[in-house]
Amino acid sequence: MKTKLAINCSTCRDLQYVVSNVKGKVQAKACKCFDCESCQGTGRILQEDADGISRIRECQCADFSKKLKIFNHAGIPGKFVHEGLDNYEVGTLRHRSLKDALTRSRTFIKEFIQMKGQYSQGLIFMGEPGLGKTHLAVSIIKELILKHGVECKFVDFFELLRDIRHGYGEDISEGEFINPYVGVKVLVVDELAKGRNTDWELTILDHFISTRYNDDDKVTLVTTNFKDKLDNGIGREDNKKAGLSSASTRYTLEEKIGPRIFSRLMEMCKKVHLQGKDFRQV
Repeated sequence: MKTKLAINCSTCRDLQYVVSNVKGKVQAKACKCFDCESCQGTGRILQEDADGISRIRECQCADFSKKLKIFNHAGIPGKFVHEGLDNYEVGTLRHRSLKDALTRSRTFIKEFIQMKGQYSQGLIFMGEPGLGKTHLAVSIIKELILKHGVECKFVDFFELLRDIRHGYGEDISEGEFINPYVGVKVLVVDELAKGRNTDWELTILDHFISTRYNDDDKVTLVTTNFKDKLDNGIGREDNKKAGLSSASTRYTLEEKIGPRIFSRLMEMCKKVHLQGKDFRQV
């Protein structure tokens, strides 16, 4: 039987950082217990070399500060401040697919780190609303950033489109909004296929996905309410008759985003299907 180690700091539980919701985004900062004796928090050390010349070098604790900086630029929505893989609910009353999705998430992190970032296939979480798809995706990048220092970002694609539209009125190019996301090592694209998916929206999405597709050292994690096929072969007319008016029950993901983008996503990501009852309504 393993003995639990005593927690020295009740504020951060010895993580040395604390997270909070700041203006709608999750932000991290060093806990008050964090104290580097080598540099006294400056991040730099004055050291004399073999020739007696004093030089400034980066302190080992600077790596910790870099992780916090990357985390604070990731754009994780504030409502996910406390979400992690350890508190994703997969109890006995939940659908088995949720436990499988949690396992796939943990395996993804393990394999990504083992391959030292030379890992190009992401995950696409597919399923009805309220199953924790975004919870899992956010939890993955939280761990990648804070434990391993991997550069990650989060984007709600529907909100990005809104920002681009607003930018037109201020003479801001599409690239200024898109570029920070297409070049990042690991990107979460949340709520894919949400909205009307007009020709303009699909053109932006095609550029977005194709750029990451062609740069094969980038990894994309996707969440969507749409599936690759309708449940049990039931057609959209049958769903209408059954009172299932949600777009995600009447259209496949391929129908929403088109065969070209869908095909590339299927090559870029492994499918993770989630089923069960909406967490928010239990």
